[in-house]
Amino acid sequence: MKYILFSLLVFLLSCKTSKKVKEGASSTSNQNKEIIKEKPNIKKDYSRELVVVLKHEHNNKEALELLKNSSIEWKDVDYNSKITKIGIISLPDNQREVWIKRLEKQNVFKKVIKNGTGVVDKVIKKEENILISLSKTACFGDCPVYEVSIEKDGKLIFNGRKYVKEKGIHIFSLEANQLKNLKNLLDKNNFKNFKKIYDNPKIQDLSSTIITYGNDQIKIRLWKNLPEKLIEIHEYIVDILYKKMLLE
Repeated sequence: MKYILFSLLVFLLSCKTSKKVKEGASSTSNQNKEIIKEKPNIKKDYSRELVVVLKHEHNNKEALELLKNSSIEWKDVDYNSKITKIGIISLPDNQREVWIKRLEKQNVFKKVIKNGTGVVDKVIKKEENILISLSKTACFGDCPVYEVSIEKDGKLIFNGRKYVKEKGIHIFSLEANQLKNLKNLLDKNNFKNFKKIYDNPKIQDLSSTIITYGNDQIKIRLWKNLPEKLIEIHEYIVDILYKKMLLE
């Protein structure tokens, strides 16, 4: 009888101890959960970052060298394009407005904007939506300097810089038949059949015309012996700008 009572007492004590251990473990687990919940959200600091899009394939090296000489770090963005290069640059200070103005004056950047949450994705989406773009650089005289891009939905963005009728950014949409004709014109011509550069290095005072379509970019400095089909594409876009009174 004594043995039975002793066994019962041991059993009750062990149950009580087990319960305390479980309660202790549960309490510790709850404390850990509370600690995890109390961790603050650490926001990324973008105060020294800009997102840049390089303008032309042929001067990518020049642009990267310029950044390096200005003590600016470059980081590639995962963007699948053989022509357009997008990067995040880290500035030596947080004077982003100053750096934007300084970099925009260089003729190697297509876009320079402040980085922030979701900015890179927006820039990539914007680039992927471009149907065709055309830009003209300066010469020693009064050659028009501007950039124009036409998006897949017909939205046209014109940025007049020098010797144009309208300076600055102007945005409008192509008429349905204009967009259709342009797409037909592009579909009929394989840009891979054109040379990448039409030039005569011996002639110095020539403006450059750069046409970008898909993964192909063509630089034109010498118009002699240029394929008629390429001239037709160029003239179609330029004619739209004249009709909108953007060029003179």
